Amino acid sequence: MELDLSLFAQRVAMIAILGGFVGGLLFTLVHGAVVAISDRLRARASTLQRVAQARIRQQAILRAMPRG
Repeated sequence: MELDLSLFAQRVAMIAILGGFVGGLLFTLVHGAVVAISDRLRARASTLQRVAQARIRQQAILRAMPRG
């Protein structure tokens, strides 16, 4: 059986193109997931920070108010 180099080169090129396409698709999906997770974590941290600041303000108000 003789090896047809042009057919072999064509198959290798097709596999390389397909691999590049799949790699690009996976990169896009992973990048989108990382960005979404990052946004959620940033929003959560921001919310926690606002809650902490509100508690500090509330404690300061309660300390300033005269009791009794």
